[in-house]
Amino acid sequence: MKKKELSMKITFDGQQHSIDANTLINVLLHYRNVIDIANREYGGGTKNIALRINAIEKGSFVIDISLAERLVNIFSNETVQYISELCTIVGTVYTLYKLKKGKPVKDNEEVNINLGDNSQINTGTIINIYNQQVTREAISKSIETSQSDCNVEGISFDSGKGKTTTFNRDEFAEYIYTDFDKEELPPEEIAEEVETILTITTLSFEKGSRWAFLWNGIKIPMVVKDDALMKEIDNGARFGKGDAIKVKLRIVKRFNPDYNAYENKSYRIVEFLDLIPSSKQGKLF
Repeated sequence: MKKKELSMKITFDGQQHSIDANTLINVLLHYRNVIDIANREYGGGTKNIALRINAIEKGSFVIDISLAERLVNIFSNETVQYISELCTIVGTVYTLYKLKKGKPVKDNEEVNINLGDNSQINTGTIINIYNQQVTREAISKSIETSQSDCNVEGISFDSGKGKTTTFNRDEFAEYIYTDFDKEELPPEEIAEEVETILTITTLSFEKGSRWAFLWNGIKIPMVVKDDALMKEIDNGARFGKGDAIKVKLRIVKRFNPDYNAYENKSYRIVEFLDLIPSSKQGKLF
């Protein structure tokens, strides 16, 4: 079985030649998601593209990635060209994300997209791939994951086609985009608001930090940025681990065709109603 491969790279910058295993796994999963979306949109589902992780070079943390299509016969020029174009698209999507800081490209908005030698690629296709929330979420979460690893001072995505996009640690926070719930939802998603109680399990009073809550027996993460809870904190309210808060919670759900049902995708506090200190929860419940 023959195949044609093209190399791409993810580089984790830092003084230590090691990173947390979860950092590597999460970033690779999100990168895989972006490639899958680009392949589905650009190839119309006709190409079976495999992603392979090559050996990590000793003494560095450069992750070498190969894209290839499995073929029964010897690979054709068409396949070589397609993989080259796919790499260009993925690299351009990351470049566009940095340019827009995760915000969607608006209708009729002009953006400068440099495709190099692949000028035959429709820029509208790239914008459509980028604008999908799942694409921008994957890139945002990659940066957020890197931020949580103290050994990572920067992360670069090299498409192998002369497009390298780098995010440095001092700008990580700037490129973690979380305002998806303020955008118009795509057809496969719905949103609902419920009045409920959240128990705090992890907290930080820094704006844009990630909190964790226990809700209906499950642990849910949430970025506290410009929501109602952060406004309470700005007004002087203080909370402790184990405290509970009564809130109006916005839940975005995405339809999963495999299960013919909606799955919870993200959460946002839209209204803060009350604080329930841990010392009073026994009486309350």
